[in-house]
Amino acid sequence: MGCTLLLSSAVLLPPLIHRFGYRRTMSIGAVLAPLGLVLASFSTQLWHIYLAQGVLFGLGCGFIYASSLALPSMWFKRNRALATGLSASGSGIGALVISPLNEHLIEKMGYRMALRIEGVLGFVLLAAATCLAFSKPASGAIKRPPFQLLHRDLLHSDYLILIGYCLVCYFGFFGPFFLAPQYTAFLGHSKSDGAARISLMAGMNSLSRITMGFLADRFGNINVMFSCALLAGLFTSVLWQTSSSYGAYTVFCILSGFTGGAFVSLLPVVTADIVGVENLQRGIGLCYLLTFFGNLLGSPIAGKLLENFGWTAAIQFSGAMTLFSALLLLVLRMKRSGGRLFVKL
Repeated sequence: MGCTLLLSSAVLLPPLIHRFGYRRTMSIGAVLAPLGLVLASFSTQLWHIYLAQGVLFGLGCGFIYASSLALPSMWFKRNRALATGLSASGSGIGALVISPLNEHLIEKMGYRMALRIEGVLGFVLLAAATCLAFSKPASGAIKRPPFQLLHRDLLHSDYLILIGYCLVCYFGFFGPFFLAPQYTAFLGHSKSDGAARISLMAGMNSLSRITMGFLADRFGNINVMFSCALLAGLFTSVLWQTSSSYGAYTVFCILSGFTGGAFVSLLPVVTADIVGVENLQRGIGLCYLLTFFGNLLGSPIAGKLLENFGWTAAIQFSGAMTLFSALLLLVLRMKRSGGRLFVKL
């Protein structure tokens, strides 16, 4: 639930940012996310955890994360994708560190104390991040009612294809992460090895966001995002499917993590290209809202397929959804380029 709200809560941001500004909106998240972890540590029933670590933590993270990803596009034009990639890479580095730290804290102190420590640590880091957030009003921005999320300026075919991509891609994006512990155990290794594979994918994801941002500024944002979606789908459907050894699976984790970074870091940049910087927060909010379904249902569907039909069904589902999202990006690219292949877009 927390992962689902991380991006889909962005639909709530335009009216809040319109009323309070970016920094104050992020401040709300800097309080809610750590508070959710601390309150979860005192939970005695399952619904307490859903409310605290699911809703509060998810909303708080969403207010911080979705807001911050839109900021670089306001300040940069020439190297916008690289700037956004650098901004988004921090979350991958955090995931690389937090996974083994979380496992260590739970083992040594128990999960309740681990949640409290991570809540305090999160508050300190998020407060510092909020202080460093500066927004820049887009020149020529058109003032509209703050709750008018789906304005007619967004209702054109290019943007509709993009939100179709957002609807589909997250059904496949989290499969490799979600199933890593089970697949590592399937290969005869321990839970700690599974956590290490997740950290490896997260680390490569972070590196990818910077690298793909650099490449996107030179070869085109849509070109790079399409290439990454295509490769990620092929790596899942072919390489993961044939990974019968721990070494081969490690290679898959590296390649999957490296190609997966563009899903997150390039979406705000592509959205700005399509709807304009003046409509970015409204446009990215709807894109993130539609990731709700993939975030909520993608991993459970893959898990259910694994339970009922085995690894091939689960792996091919994740790969097929990723490849379908690549197909939508190809349609978007060819439409915007007028059918030309070798053009920066």
